[in-house]
Amino acid sequence: MESKPEPEVEEEVEGQATMDWSTLRVVDLKEELKKRNLSTEGRKADLVARLNDADASKPSIILFTFWMGIFYASTLFGIIVYAFVFADAVDDVKADLDARDWTQVNGTIIASEVDSYRESDGNTTYCLRIEYAYDYENETYTGDMISHSIHSSYYDAARCDSNRPNVDDYPAGETVSVYVNPNDPNQAILLPGWSGLDIDLIDIILWYPLMIIIPLLWLRILFALTRGYLKQVKSRIQHGTD
Repeated sequence: MESKPEPEVEEEVEGQATMDWSTLRVVDLKEELKKRNLSTEGRKADLVARLNDADASKPSIILFTFWMGIFYASTLFGIIVYAFVFADAVDDVKADLDARDWTQVNGTIIASEVDSYRESDGNTTYCLRIEYAYDYENETYTGDMISHSIHSSYYDAARCDSNRPNVDDYPAGETVSVYVNPNDPNQAILLPGWSGLDIDLIDIILWYPLMIIIPLLWLRILFALTRGYLKQVKSRIQHGTD
């Protein structure tokens, strides 16, 4: 009697959500295990159980695709936000460094106060607001910026911090040096150059390195997930599973 030919792996899997591995020969089971980088040791029952366990633990490609889409979308959003924040910080630093060439004049502090804001997380933000007057080419102007980097555009204040600033640093009536933009005398700051940058030791030691390390780790995770995803897609195409 002519023996019935053994079905090929691809034919058995085609159109099925779950493969009945027990219908295959041991040699075919081992070949499939090799493709999945799984152990080929043991009896046929062990090989079948190993493949069934692998199938049960393998996520649906549709679900995998959904989460990869979420991951890519969040990555793109993070890149956009990071780019805007970084560009804004660079612009502020450049403006403060360029201000070293601005015209220096004498000015007078005419108002100084500290406002506090209760944040949604329960913490308090303190903002220093100052106003100073200065003369430039026989015209009187007023300004409210210590430097571009220190200025808080969110609260429109000279400086904001979790620690209460000392209002006596800029007492009303005090004479100060004001650096005026000769191309636009309405623009002026008190601290040009490096002295106006909002950088301290903990930023240099901790935060700036983290700003580099975290994106690199994120990209490494993205690369690993993408490689795993493409491997899953390729495997599903080869075996015809959903």
